[in-house]
Amino acid sequence: MRFSRVSLESWGYELPQAVLTSQEIEKRLFPLCQRLGLPSGFFEIFTGIRERKYWDKTVLPSEKGILSAKTALSRAGIQPSTIDCLIHVSVSRDCLEPATAGIVHHGLGLPTSSMFFDLSNACLGFLNGAVILAHMIELGTIKRGLLVGTENASKMIEITIDALLKNPNLTLEEAYEYLPSLTLGCGSAAMIFAEKSVAKKGHDFLGAIARSASEFHGACRAHPDSGLLDPIAGLTMKTNATLLMQEATRLAGKTWEDFKSEIGWENENIQHIFTHQVGRMPREEMIKALKVSANLDFPTFPFLGNMGSASLPISFAMGIEKRKVSEGDNIALLGFGSGINCLFAAVKW
Repeated sequence: MRFSRVSLESWGYELPQAVLTSQEIEKRLFPLCQRLGLPSGFFEIFTGIRERKYWDKTVLPSEKGILSAKTALSRAGIQPSTIDCLIHVSVSRDCLEPATAGIVHHGLGLPTSSMFFDLSNACLGFLNGAVILAHMIELGTIKRGLLVGTENASKMIEITIDALLKNPNLTLEEAYEYLPSLTLGCGSAAMIFAEKSVAKKGHDFLGAIARSASEFHGACRAHPDSGLLDPIAGLTMKTNATLLMQEATRLAGKTWEDFKSEIGWENENIQHIFTHQVGRMPREEMIKALKVSANLDFPTFPFLGNMGSASLPISFAMGIEKRKVSEGDNIALLGFGSGINCLFAAVKW
């Protein structure tokens, strides 16, 4: 996928004020930890996550999505009337029907001519949405599009803790399938893409490449499906973390070589990498697979955890704020999702 007419024009994000530490989670899991002989501090050591941000479970994705979108619009001085398409790209949604995108659309006061829809693909949804908007812009279908993604993991965390505590016969191996769900954090992000002729300011969105290893679709699964109708009824997620990390890393290495060939970059030409954030070990293994310096990456998982689809865009936005990014810098956006699939995108600053 190559684009010549597309600008990444603006972005915004929202984070909760409340913090949930790994130490607090361990305290709640004390009976389990004691029975299984898990040492104090094991979860932070295991994941590298010290804390994550935490919304109340009653907070709807649309509420925070509207705020992050308003930040993105304000940041570039863009009027809502200029948005031709809105895609809501997170796993978390207000409800199964209607589309959460419609609620955000109404909250922002977008025009009736602006289409909207939801798109969900685990942690990869944001970059999936980005390339869809980029294709629409490249084809001349729209001039400007808005992505919004908000993850509220609070219900999942509470249900996972309950699931770990209610079964007195749970083995260590079984517990390990639940623990990755406790890495989740909350956050909301928005990005605006525009055709270069109308972009007030922006950065070239050069292209992207996608690769998949769908034979490992069972490595991470939230179930039952009916739980989406009533999450309190027992929606849980089980993850084979070792298998998921190994195969995602293997796929990342192959995709990285194809990505560089497609875009025409080499490792030494890339100044910044922003990735989906999972934890310490996945980051270390990814750096090895890509054969790049860890200094290129901007880790946020120690204090934000895994924010699902919102992780990559928030890490990007925070990295732009805190790093020195110069005109002409090459930036790689690396997205991963269970399933397994990945999508890497290139931005020229």
